[in-house]
Amino acid sequence: MADIEIEIDGKVVNAKAGEMLITVSDREGISVPRFCYHKKLSVAASCRMCLVDVEGVPKPQPACSTPVNEGMKVHTQNDKAKASQKAVMEFLLINHPLDCPICDQGGECELQDLAVEYGSDVSRFSEGKRIVPDSDIGALIQTDMTRCIHCTRCVRFGLEIAGMMEMGGTGRGENLKIEPFLREGIQSELSGNMIDVCPVGALTSKPFRYELRSWQMNSMPSIARHDLVGSNLFVQTYKGKVKRVVSADNDWVNETWISDRDRFSYEGLTHKNRLLEPQIKVQGQWKQVSWKVALDYAVKGLNSHVLKHQKANQLGGLVSSTATMEELYLLKKILTEVGCDNIDHRLNVKNLDNTITLDSNIKLDALEMIDYALIVGANIQLEQPMINHRLRKATKKGADIDVLNIMAFDFNYLLNTENITAPNKIVPTLAGVLKSIITNNAQELPGYLAAVKVDEVANNIAFKLLNSSSSVIILGEHIINNEDASVIANLVTQIARNVNSKTLNLSITANTIAANLVGFVPQNSGMDVNTMLVSDMRGFILLDIYPQYDFHDLEIAVKAFTKDDTFVISLNGFKDDIVSDYSDVILPIASVYETSGTQLNINNDMQSYTAAVKAPNEVKPAWKVLKVMADLLELPGFHYADSTQILAEISHQPYAKHTHDEHINLTSKYNSISTIWQSSPYSIDAVLRHSSALQKTKIGQMNSAYMNQASAETLGLSADDKYLGVPVVITSAVADDCVFINANQATNTQEQA
Repeated sequence: MADIEIEIDGKVVNAKAGEMLITVSDREGISVPRFCYHKKLSVAASCRMCLVDVEGVPKPQPACSTPVNEGMKVHTQNDKAKASQKAVMEFLLINHPLDCPICDQGGECELQDLAVEYGSDVSRFSEGKRIVPDSDIGALIQTDMTRCIHCTRCVRFGLEIAGMMEMGGTGRGENLKIEPFLREGIQSELSGNMIDVCPVGALTSKPFRYELRSWQMNSMPSIARHDLVGSNLFVQTYKGKVKRVVSADNDWVNETWISDRDRFSYEGLTHKNRLLEPQIKVQGQWKQVSWKVALDYAVKGLNSHVLKHQKANQLGGLVSSTATMEELYLLKKILTEVGCDNIDHRLNVKNLDNTITLDSNIKLDALEMIDYALIVGANIQLEQPMINHRLRKATKKGADIDVLNIMAFDFNYLLNTENITAPNKIVPTLAGVLKSIITNNAQELPGYLAAVKVDEVANNIAFKLLNSSSSVIILGEHIINNEDASVIANLVTQIARNVNSKTLNLSITANTIAANLVGFVPQNSGMDVNTMLVSDMRGFILLDIYPQYDFHDLEIAVKAFTKDDTFVISLNGFKDDIVSDYSDVILPIASVYETSGTQLNINNDMQSYTAAVKAPNEVKPAWKVLKVMADLLELPGFHYADSTQILAEISHQPYAKHTHDEHINLTSKYNSISTIWQSSPYSIDAVLRHSSALQKTKIGQMNSAYMNQASAETLGLSADDKYLGVPVVITSAVADDCVFINANQATNTQEQA
């Protein structure tokens, strides 16, 4: 688009031909009132609040839908424009209930703000106002639809961003109302953004309802810690309590949207299960004690069970992938200083000799520019909603997406093909793709591909990759415990190299990238997590671990922690019966929003944040607990005043990059039925599990073991039975020889057969 000059309110400004007038005025800092317009949504031009006077045009024009052209002269504040804007405001207020004193949107309501400037203190409307009954649309959003001004932002958000048109306009004229189409209410994993885009108080936060006014709260920038994106957000607090979380703009990371789990997880901070005091176990009974007593007890326990016997090789450090980079680094440093190399964060991997090594070499914003994607082993809409949003944007620009999954999932965009296949058939399919690509490129065929049969699915995927100018292959979480996980990752790497495709590794979670950066994996001759759990260990330091959710096999983990003469120090934020059974010391640590730290996202952006509120009672940030523990152990080099000093030290450490094992052996190790266990998106960490609003949603209540009829018969199960403690659902959407478990609640075992 060519550069042109236009004049707005007497000011000459530059613009691109075809740009909308409101875009130009916003860029130049010229205020134009609006309700229906939103920079990330399509133009509706329905509210008419942005009417302006364009010279040469007899009637005022909506700035949101008026393209600029050379020499255009616009007036946004003259009498003609003002009169039009005031007339629109008068119409908008005719049926509005004017209930600002009890409206949660008060103080941040666009209608309220603009009514001050464009409204009148006297209404000419004397008839009765209409009343619109409210709809119950779920546990997250409160409706007061009498306030609705029909801007349709929520409707367009659902259609264009969430990909689920759950709200719409029904009726005509006086009877027009915005309401959900389905009785089940709003189901989208991004639904909370409707609250942000609503310019009035028609859609507000149900958990926040009647809590506070916006001006009473402090707002702190922070980072969401639930996935690989690290969405930017604001934490709003009052008297030391988190009251609300809203999105922050960052086009490189999350644009202006956040997922519901990022928005509503804060509820877990005030749950009755919060650990508030340090505890030690004395003769089998728990006793609340001071920090000094608890830490002395922990250090003495480490010394008596491990260190004084020169048994540091029988001490282990295990950590959740949601830990901050600083916490990971400090725990590793403590263990290294006492001579222990047994550290690991890969708690949910069944076979650590069969791990996924795959680069993520595409940026988040570049995902929406691709023309083709192959997704392998992921229900990406629920597992990585903000990454899925970028892919949806790509499909709207014409990108094709093929899927290779063990079960048919809901996608909020059209797929080119959805290929449902058993876990042990993924390698043959990808090998077929690679063989087809190499054959088409007239390259020499590696020996391991000689016997591979290329089926129609493989040929079609290869054709798409060969004819794409900007493609990405995405590997998801469902592959983590696939018996051929490393082979699948290596095949993906080889395919990508042969077609110049990008790759994206979504098999990792939360802050795993930071854990790998600081090297929180076995050092030298150290043991990995699975080796530790079956070895003769004398002590463990466990950071933010809840075995029934974090380990692939609960029974093996608990058995290891409850061995006689094994001393266990647990740093946790919430009470848990299983943790209490095996621990000797429980140290209460701060949860998200109560500590400072750093997350490394899939872009490799190092995003640091500070505590939005102080942790309650005697709860302390984990990095401080680890620092004091190191001091009591009389270890050198732990004189940190704040977490930024730890980060500075991390930044100066030389870390070895991982190398790829590209040996490919296509011999499958599978037998009988395979089980893929995937926690629900609202149970991936302790804070989410304690958010009552999220747990009431359809996503939060996922608890099903899906299998087809043939697999059910092999296992001797029916639809009335349970599999690994989870209700069975028999459906043709699942491939043969496998069970897909999507459950929010942990059971006695999560062994992935």
